[in-house]
Amino acid sequence: MKRAILGALRGIASGAKKIVTLPVSVINSARNRSMGAKSDAKSTWAVIGLGNPGNKFDGTRHNVGFDVIDAIATNEGIAVTSAKCRALVGVGKVGQCTVVLAKPQTYMNLSGKSVRDIMRTFKIPRDRILIIYDDLDTPLAELRMKMSGSHGGHNGVRSIIDDATKGTKDFARMKVGIGRPQDSTTPVYEYVLSKFNEQDAAKMREAVNEAKKSVTDVLLGNNLSDAMTRCNSKYAPKKVKAPKKPKMSKDSVIVNAKDDGNGGVKVTLEVRAQHNNAKKSIPE
Repeated sequence: MKRAILGALRGIASGAKKIVTLPVSVINSARNRSMGAKSDAKSTWAVIGLGNPGNKFDGTRHNVGFDVIDAIATNEGIAVTSAKCRALVGVGKVGQCTVVLAKPQTYMNLSGKSVRDIMRTFKIPRDRILIIYDDLDTPLAELRMKMSGSHGGHNGVRSIIDDATKGTKDFARMKVGIGRPQDSTTPVYEYVLSKFNEQDAAKMREAVNEAKKSVTDVLLGNNLSDAMTRCNSKYAPKKVKAPKKPKMSKDSVIVNAKDDGNGGVKVTLEVRAQHNNAKKSIPE
């Protein structure tokens, strides 16, 4: 029995020695895995704006996704010029996050093929992609951030669901509102490929700047949920307070009747306020 106990103790001691003498790199790796927040802080995000390639599409409603990518790239000093993954790509840092900025060059309805290549090449999971695109059903120059949803008729998002995420709709997106054409007879395809007038262009410049701030907010905090709440709250409809109901009078009315001495009755109304017992007389 004693030999068995001593053997067990030697085994434990030997095991402990092995753990202590593990390489520092292995120990640090295990520590990082156990502290998920720290390893998450170094995650890589892919921020992908949708649009059509070519100068003739610059400034059109369908290319606002490209415009947001350009704004982020300028702000962060990232050159989005490398031809890779069927896109123009730039890699840089925003805070502790590595970010891949991309503008697919496949034309809108094939955007998913480029997004798929980007995810594979840079080993980016679905929960670390953020797609930016124009949206007809969002009011002009307003933003909406979502963690999932349907394609809503947008061919670029449809392609991403079909080709990049294997039918899964759970990926982050930012919709930049372009509104619908005021003239209902204008075909949608003509509208999205047209350029903004001067007034709308000014509004869209502000919207692109706000979109840039919101995306940067995601990357700096490495937290989509909080950034989404802050972004969407700016454009949430304001609650209208219902008008206050008029306060009902708390006065008491006392009716006094007495013989007037001539065979008639004299009636007097006495109003008595409840809060101070003041009396007011209303003649007959």
